[in-house]
Amino acid sequence: MQEVWPYITALWFTVALLAGGFARTRGRSAWVWFLLTLFTGPIAAFLLVVWPSVETRSPR
Repeated sequence: MQEVWPYITALWFTVALLAGGFARTRGRSAWVWFLLTLFTGPIAAFLLVVWPSVETRSPR
């Protein structure tokens, strides 16, 4: 069972990286969502996908 943990860790870290990149495209902080997904896992990634994008304000 010990030889599985490196794969699980790599998969968890990869999901966190992808969530950070996806957060940037949705107008959210990539760093914050990376950390949220790193600590809470797929739950945060699911919330990122389900919640609507942040509307950006146009500069005047």
